[in-house]
Order: sequence, then C-alpha cells, then structure tokens
Amino acid sequence: MEVRLFLALLCIVGTNALVTYPSQADLEDNASYDYIVVGGGTAGCVVATRLAEEGDCTVMMLEAGGDPPANALLAGTFSTLPKLPSDYDYQSIYNPYSAGSQGNYSTLTSGKMLGGSASMNHFIHTRGCPEDFDNWAEISGETCWKYDNVLSYFMKSETLNDKEILAKYPQYHGTEGPMGISRQTSRKTKKYLESFNEVGYATVLDLNAADTPKGYTQTQYMLANKLRQTPAVSYLSRVKHNSNFFVSKNTKGVKIIFNGTTAIGVEAVYRGKTYQLYANKEVIISAGVFNTPQLLMLSGIGPKDHLTSLGIDCLLDLPVGDGYTDQAAVMLVYKTVKYFLPVPNPLDLISDPTKIPFPVIVGAVALNNSQTCADYQDFNLLLPHDTPQLLAACRQTFWYRTDICAKLELEAAARDIMFTLLVNLIPKSKGSIRLESSDPFGNLLIDTGFLKEEEDLKNMVAFVKNHIRILKTKFFLKNDADLLDLDLYECKDKEQYSQDFWECFVRNRVVSPFHYTSTCEMGKVVDGRLKVKGCENLRVVDASVIPSTPKAAPNAAVIMLAELGADFIKGKGSC
Repeated sequence: MEVRLFLALLCIVGTNALVTYPSQADLEDNASYDYIVVGGGTAGCVVATRLAEEGDCTVMMLEAGGDPPANALLAGTFSTLPKLPSDYDYQSIYNPYSAGSQGNYSTLTSGKMLGGSASMNHFIHTRGCPEDFDNWAEISGETCWKYDNVLSYFMKSETLNDKEILAKYPQYHGTEGPMGISRQTSRKTKKYLESFNEVGYATVLDLNAADTPKGYTQTQYMLANKLRQTPAVSYLSRVKHNSNFFVSKNTKGVKIIFNGTTAIGVEAVYRGKTYQLYANKEVIISAGVFNTPQLLMLSGIGPKDHLTSLGIDCLLDLPVGDGYTDQAAVMLVYKTVKYFLPVPNPLDLISDPTKIPFPVIVGAVALNNSQTCADYQDFNLLLPHDTPQLLAACRQTFWYRTDICAKLELEAAARDIMFTLLVNLIPKSKGSIRLESSDPFGNLLIDTGFLKEEEDLKNMVAFVKNHIRILKTKFFLKNDADLLDLDLYECKDKEQYSQDFWECFVRNRVVSPFHYTSTCEMGKVVDGRLKVKGCENLRVVDASVIPSTPKAAPNAAVIMLAELGADFIKGKGSC
C-alpha cells in the first residue's frame, strides 16, 4: 500500500505542475459585470466558459471553494477525496432507512471546488435514455429538451477517444469538444460479461448510443491524457486567460440583489468581507442541488411558510427545495475466484494511479426486456483478492458503517470480489432541502426521502432478486461464488432469501450513489428556458432544475444541460 501511495504522490507532483486554474480576481465593491455566475461547479464552469468565449461580454464566476486538490486529477486516488476541505460533506437528517450508515445519517458527498462534484465523482459518463429528455420537454413545455436536439449538445461537450465506438456509432459522439472521454478496457471482464449474457443481458459497446440504451458494457469515463476531465480543466482552460473572464474563489454568494422582482446583482462574502456585485444582463445560479435552493431561499424565493418562520421576507412563493431526488442504491458483494490463502496482493503495489484501479462493468437493465429504457443501473467493480480496495469502496466511498465493512473484509479473504452498487433509476420517493436558519453559513436540513414510497422498496427488492441470478451462471457456480453480508442482525428473524428478508436487507443497506437532482425543477421553479418564474434576469443552470432524473449517473446530462442553458442565455437556443 505504501508503494502505491508513493507512486501516486510522484504522479501527483508531475501532473499538478501541468495544470493551472484561473487566477483570483481582484474584487471591488459595487463592481459590475455583464453576467454573474454563482457557482463554479460542473454546470457553472460550462456556462461561464461558453459566455466568456464570446468575447463581447464580461463574466464573473463566484465559487465557494478553491482549486481542486492535486489528487482530484488522478483516477487512482478518487477514494481519497471525500472528507477533504474540497468536499461539502453534507449529512442528511435522521432516516430510519439509512441503517447501514453511521447513526442513520446519510453522508452526501458534494464537491466544494472548481468543477464541483465533477472534480470528485467516479468518472462514469453515461447519458441516460432518449425518452428521458423527451420527458423533460413535455414537463417543461420547451421542445429544445427533446433528445433529437440535446444530442447535439452532448456531442458538443466531448471529444471521444475511442476508435471502436466512433467507427460504429459516429452519429452519437463528438470529437472536438472540451471534455475528453475514453474507455479503460480489461480482459478480466470477459467471464463476468459472459455471465450477465447468460442471464439474458447483451454485452453492448456503447450505452450512450440511442440504439443500445440497455445491456452491459465497459463504460466510458471522463478521463483523457491520464487526467480527470473536470470542467475546471477541460472548459476553463479555454478562457482562463481571457481579459473578460473573472473568477473569485473561496467566495460564497449569500443573497441575490433585486430591484422589485428583477435580479440586478449578488451579495457575496470573500475573506470575511461582504461585496455587492452587479450584473448588467443576468444573474445565473449554478451553485448545485444543495446550494442553489439555499441561495434562493435566503433571497426570499421559496416556500412562504418556511421563509417567514425564519424571518425571511418572501419575495416569491415557489416550491424551492421540494423535489429533491436521489437514485437510492444498495451494495451487493459477491465472492468469486478463490485462492489458497489470504495473502497481500502484489498487484496492489504496482497499480497505475492515473487509471481506475480495477475493471468496471456498468449495466442498464429493464425487468421487462421489451421496455426501451432501463429500470436499474449497476456498477460492478471487479476487485482483486486481499487488497484494501473492498474496504475503501465500502467505507470511504459509500460510507457504510465500519462494522459492516470490517466484516465484509473478513468474509472476502482469499477471494476476488465483484462489488456491485445497484441503483434505482425510477425513484418515486422525494426528499427536501430546508434552511436551518437565516444564516447563509448555517446548516441545511436535507431529507433524502429514501424509500418513503412503498413502490421504491418493492422495486429495489425486485432489482436485487434479478441481479443475484448471476450466482446460477457457469462461471459463478464453477468458483463456488456466493453473496456476502447476508447475516444482518437486523434481519435475523427473517427467512433468508424470502421477500421479507430482502425488504429488510434493502432498508438496512440503502445509501446514496450521490446522484442528486431536482430541487428547483423545470415547470415548477424555473421555466423551460431555466428562468426563475416571476423574476427577470435570473436563471438557474445546474442539476437542481432537472424535472425527472435521467436513467443514468447524471453528470453527463448536467454538462449537456449547461451547454444548452448557455445558448438560452446568449439567445441561440432555438430548436
């Protein structure tokens, strides 16, 4: 382990020397810009870049965090990022269905740095099903969200570095965009892909092609040239030296300044001093699923009863924070190939920190195979025997209780592991975000809503039962494979593998996959062009506006959304 960390540190030093971020702007009170973008996360970096590259307007981007730490750029060190100062590290309120987490409080990892959560996520680049975006168009009343239109924005954002996919599906991919996309294939996936095929699921080359939105694949990653393709690098590098582009880091937007119901600026705090900054054209809020509703509510836009209870004058009574959605997930851990003794794995000492440290298979599965779109997605990490990677995935990445993870590590001794995170793509349960106080630096009250709707529990059980059919395939039977973590003390009175048992299992193992959306939904808080209802010169452009979660990890959709949102702002979003 020490050798691997040493190699990683060597690589970090070399990589970090090659990357620079925009310099800190000199803030002046009462300064004005054409556009102020509040939030330099995933969407904020995209929007600010696309506005600034026009050259005929001034853009100020405010980011509450700083530059990404050096290890954010390396695929092999992603598990070291949570709990650093660059992670908001939110905690939910108590949830009886987060029993697998310490104290029944969900840990909600969220990037507090340039690039936001795209600077610390797990690199997976999946778009979702074409029907998802047609649904956005129907909900919002804006035809520009139809798949046939947003496809061009997905393509605009990327440079796909994969000859095989480009040869077969050139009509679905870009080759000139800011963000490099690549695959990291491995022969070790062969037996596992064959096993998924044996239970009825095709191996596909590209889940992002509209022709193949279901099946199992070696997925595309936000990785290129050995670096994470965070928008903090891939987008901002295009404008970071522009004289019309300004960035103020470690700067929190605390209130929108209004003249009546017209947004004219932002009140922001930098190094303990408050600044009034003014926008000649628009204020764009891209602070993310948690901080965008916080800023709107602090500014008087939100549920009236909640705001008045905190002494905040209500400017507009809108359901801000009400639609919080997360694709709840459960962990399934399979022991597969066995070894004679549990011994330290030498492969762990020589892994390349610029690569994902294990093969990954991603599936998109519908219980009814006649469906066009998937019901669940599963991320299957193929972990070598006797390495710390199982413990890291269980404890450092998805924040299961220490006792759960330690027991898993013992049960997995001398075995290769398939660590599966099974994600509900069709969640019905909704949570919420509320202010604890009117203090802009105060806590948020985050209710994940996990399993509030009985349908989500029933669906998750059906997904688990469907997935574990892989135990009956040739490869798994040959290796005496089995599912670990089945002797939960919470479920000891249930018959193992019964419906009651699996419902108990899901209740006690549900966690967040960090796929949060929908706290300022299109059709309810913003219109189809992302303008806040009842306001002038104020838009929200980030994951909070998504009206229904895409059937995938949402980061690719957020980048597409920001690309189209920038065109709306520039008056070019016709379709």
